[in-house]
Amino acid sequence: KSVIIVGAGAAGLAAARQLHNFGITVIVLEAKDRIGGRVWDDKTFTGVTVGRGAQIVNGCVNNPMALMCEQLGIKMHKLGEKCDLIQEGGRITDPTIDKRMDFHFNAILDVVSEWRKDKTQHQDVPLGEKIQEIYKAFIQESGIQFSELEEKVLQFHLSNLEYACGSNLSQVSARSWDHNEFFAQFAGDHTLLTVGYSTVIDKLAEGLDIRLNFPVQSIDHSGEEVQVTTADGTVWTTQKVLVTVPLALLQKNAIQFNPPLSEKKIKAINSLGAGVIEKIALQFPYRFWDSKIQGADFFGHVPPNSSQRGLFSVFYDMDPEGKESILMSVVTGDAVTTIKNLDDQQVLQQCMTVLRELFKEQEVPDPVKFFVTRWSNDPWLQMAYSFVKTGGSGEAYDMIAEDIQGKVFFAGEATNRHFPQTVTGAYLSGVREASKIAAF
Repeated sequence: KSVIIVGAGAAGLAAARQLHNFGITVIVLEAKDRIGGRVWDDKTFTGVTVGRGAQIVNGCVNNPMALMCEQLGIKMHKLGEKCDLIQEGGRITDPTIDKRMDFHFNAILDVVSEWRKDKTQHQDVPLGEKIQEIYKAFIQESGIQFSELEEKVLQFHLSNLEYACGSNLSQVSARSWDHNEFFAQFAGDHTLLTVGYSTVIDKLAEGLDIRLNFPVQSIDHSGEEVQVTTADGTVWTTQKVLVTVPLALLQKNAIQFNPPLSEKKIKAINSLGAGVIEKIALQFPYRFWDSKIQGADFFGHVPPNSSQRGLFSVFYDMDPEGKESILMSVVTGDAVTTIKNLDDQQVLQQCMTVLRELFKEQEVPDPVKFFVTRWSNDPWLQMAYSFVKTGGSGEAYDMIAEDIQGKVFFAGEATNRHFPQTVTGAYLSGVREASKIAAF
């Protein structure tokens, strides 16, 4: 038996590892010059690994990623709860204000949940629109007046939601934005994988036949065997092929299928969104934030207005030991489009302007080193993680996961209805397809 796997990310490698263990001949074809896909660790910062992509494990109890870390003797850092919200100008927001707005924010989402239980409501709407509508109605009915600061803190919580979705809320389905929450999710601590996911990825890849710089252009499954053609013109013949490319590439027909994918599958592929977030990491000569943040793992940035809410809304201290001086922040929602037209230096300037506002009472040094990610520009990735677009549903994940006549199989985070968006979800989808392939 021989299998070709397209893509050497968490899903492709998980499947390759399993099949290899089953004694099946596997070749992994990877378009890029590295493995890992949306796991890409930067080890050039002093003493700390910074993930350009995934680096957090959401819920460690029984999570295969956490279990593998344990097996490899890798320590994870439990992320604390404390997150001070700092306003531009340097003030730390009174925690009671944050608590109150967090309460209202969650109350709004509860009303969204109530609304979708109403079976007379067949029309899906964008989550952003629904939230606006509920918020306005609440203010009218209750007569409550929120202060300018409270409004801004609410914007902070909305930007967190856009971070979770990987999209601005006008694209996201109000009916299905949290579809996976209807299934049991991993319980336990949220942790920072301080050594980076690449440690696990590299371990999965050990001893596998992985060919880098081999972009797949077409998959012909019309005959008895499957023929996979790569960009250099090589035709690879195999019994089965597992496609693990990101959703964005399926949407752009980066691979030509013959016969073409069914209408049903194409519809499912297009009913999900290819979410994008970008990251910036900065190394400083010293830890200027320590006295203000007092050992918390992160601090929040209260946006000055709604249009800037996704620009560096949270900063992570990348060294839990408190020795190295490295901060990482995220760009989410509409801000992703804003920075697309800026070069790295300009993005850095914007980020430094924010940090100098947040720590206005002191001198903030220039960073000695930094990076800005450009996931959306990477031709072989183009995204961070999937979300359900308005009008779509969680069922799309299952439809994308369906194999074609026991010859062409699909894995990746956008094929995992229960655990989308995560390395764990991608990994589990690879294991799932490996068992299907081995059973044939």
